[in-house]
Amino acid sequence: MRHGKIKRKMAIYLPMLLSGIILFFLIYPKREALFSVIANSDSYYLLTALSFSILSYLAMGFSLWETLKIMGHKISMMDSIAIAWVSTTVNYFVSSGGVSGFAVRAHLLAKRHIPYSICITSSVVLTAFIYLILDIIIINGFVMHFFSIKELNGEMIEGIIGVSVLLLVSSFFITIIYHHEFRSVWARKIYHLINKVVYFFSRKEIPPEDFEIFESQLNEGVYKIHEKKYELPKVASYIALDWIFNILILFFAFKAIGVKISFAKLIIGFSFGMLMTVIPVLPGGLGAMEAAMAAAYSNMGIEWEKALAAALIFRVLYYVLPSLLSVFVYFGLKISEPKFDYEAFLKKAGKTKKSRENINYDI
Repeated sequence: MRHGKIKRKMAIYLPMLLSGIILFFLIYPKREALFSVIANSDSYYLLTALSFSILSYLAMGFSLWETLKIMGHKISMMDSIAIAWVSTTVNYFVSSGGVSGFAVRAHLLAKRHIPYSICITSSVVLTAFIYLILDIIIINGFVMHFFSIKELNGEMIEGIIGVSVLLLVSSFFITIIYHHEFRSVWARKIYHLINKVVYFFSRKEIPPEDFEIFESQLNEGVYKIHEKKYELPKVASYIALDWIFNILILFFAFKAIGVKISFAKLIIGFSFGMLMTVIPVLPGGLGAMEAAMAAAYSNMGIEWEKALAAALIFRVLYYVLPSLLSVFVYFGLKISEPKFDYEAFLKKAGKTKKSRENINYDI
């Protein structure tokens, strides 16, 4: 038991320590010039950037709410926003490739009578759209970068590798949605994975005897997605808005420190930064994102101190402040949790299994 606690603490604190070391070597050598830039930043543009950060988290909540509604498990809009907010910020502290945030979302939704399988299906759909739209943004950024430098350098090669990885990730989740046999194979793996991570946060597990119910509900959720596929553009539009708001946060971070930047340069640097956020070793790509953004913008003629200052402002406004607020949001969710009727949940799940057992869940 003691060994398990040590491993859990190491899984949380070692990546944070690594990120802290990276940030130290980024900031310390230029600390005076960097702090001077940030101290003289325009508060109006900082507030504007913060407002887009809030809009970004609202868009996340809307996308979750719309996805659950499509699958016939509608919850309140406020709960959707709060759950999306908390689950997203967990990934900024626990480096797990997004699994920690997913587990927290599943746990909080289950408390509101949403089956774990539906939580997984909604997360698969959202993740597929998130990475697909991010791919489009990054590809656009690298095409612009290629035409600006007109050569295939190391940065371009790294970008191509990063985009390829993101395409593989999004393809994996899309295949789960649209291929029944592939989904069946991965259902058990996902089941065990979510059990481990949910236990990490709540010390509870889905009982092993409930796997058939779990798989049946997973297929049920996918069937609903297939049945209402023409409503998916609403989900995609909310996720696209989320990314647009992200870009605008960075744009106004530059405005705040007095840097005028073109749309092409903004997208290129943003793309380099976002590639670093998917590194599973670092929580939220902390340190790596700032370094990548600063290097990219510096190569495009923006002073290193100002490029790094904009990246740090982006980090604070989009990651740090919302994460601090999410603590209070989480306690609000815990206070408002309805009492969970497990027997009614199993009864409903059993009916669902019988009603859908002869359906072909592939398109």
